[in-house]
Amino acid sequence: MLKLAAILAILAQPVWAGDTENQVLLAVNKARAGAGCAALSTSSKLQAAARGHAKSMAQNNFFGHSSKNGGKFSNRVKAQGYRYSKVAENIGAGQSSSAGIMRDWMVSSGHRKNILDCGLTETGIAVVYQADDAPLKGQKYAMKYYWVQVFARP
Repeated sequence: MLKLAAILAILAQPVWAGDTENQVLLAVNKARAGAGCAALSTSSKLQAAARGHAKSMAQNNFFGHSSKNGGKFSNRVKAQGYRYSKVAENIGAGQSSSAGIMRDWMVSSGHRKNILDCGLTETGIAVVYQADDAPLKGQKYAMKYYWVQVFARP
């Protein structure tokens, strides 16, 4: 029988996404450290919310914080069973690397604010690649890469 401490240690392990998402997490936590913020820990529920929205944007050919049906990111987080006191979301499209999305998020005041918000403690990050992506309305080229980072504080 596992001891309680061993069970808690297993549960405390980070929920690792793919290598690209982990590169974003490392870059986000490095930026946060430079601003005096604690590192974000990963949450499987936030990861699921991020992955679902990134996949939806890619498959349904849209880009926005609201779903095609008008659902808000806070509702996607609640639908995963995550109870929060504070929540935020960054999205991006078209950047083919973790360095590219981080560069773009850090030069955008709203995205940067979310990354450097010391009141946010957990995250979920997802990137979805859609090889046969069509250009979004008004765009000349397909985005192909859809990024979502959800931030929260329980």
